[in-house]
Amino acid sequence: MSPVTEQWGEVLRTHLALGEEDSPARAAAAFSAEAGFFAVAGRGDEDGWPYFRSTAKDAEGAVPDDVEALCTVCEESVHPRGLRIAGTFWQRESREVISDVVTGSELELGLLREGGRAMWVVRAAPDVCMFVLVDGDGEAQVSEARSLVLDFGSFLAGQGY
Repeated sequence: MSPVTEQWGEVLRTHLALGEEDSPARAAAAFSAEAGFFAVAGRGDEDGWPYFRSTAKDAEGAVPDDVEALCTVCEESVHPRGLRIAGTFWQRESREVISDVVTGSELELGLLREGGRAMWVVRAAPDVCMFVLVDGDGEAQVSEARSLVLDFGSFLAGQGY
């Protein structure tokens, strides 16, 4: 693991309160078009990779994640089949464009759903997204995780992303 990846993992863990037992986030991942998922953190000691790891095409016919779909998850139009992340299909439920109060940058925020699970994604730059899996399906957890995601998006905008 490169130092940059380790640094991003710690940034995710810190800003999304993944070290706290009552965090509304279960796992988080940094994604870029160039590198794919390049940093992942789970809550506490949990490994976050199983929630985001792309599957390679193999003898069993597993299909890799669609990088183009992942890059465009926050854009106005998303492929109707949804997104494949770690072999799971997610459907986008909502999309918002929010202006960061500190930098004036636009943050794109999307809510993905799969069954009873929810995941927020924030795009602070054309090729950089952060995915945050919500722990639980209650609206309180989804709302609290949204606040963390927006704070993190603001942090990214402040860092120049």
